[in-house]
Amino acid sequence: MDEYAREELSSIKYSLNWVISELEDVSRGIRGDFKGIGNEICSDTIDNVLQQYYYVRKKLNNLDTSRVTDSYAATHSIGGGTHG
Repeated sequence: MDEYAREELSSIKYSLNWVISELEDVSRGIRGDFKGIGNEICSDTIDNVLQQYYYVRKKLNNLDTSRVTDSYAATHSIGGGTHG
């Protein structure tokens, strides 16, 4: 995996963490600020989405980028070519 691909992966992880943080804040806000108007259902729905994002984050964090061969990267447009 070339440097560009590593930077892209880092950017994706950063963005995902930002989205997760925002959704956590929204869920907490709804749970705490909107009592008795369906807030639990709404927060639970957001929390279910968060669980999926946590799973994706775990998978991205556990990627072994050292095992991505140049051949695979070239075939799957992961670095190794013209970018932009």
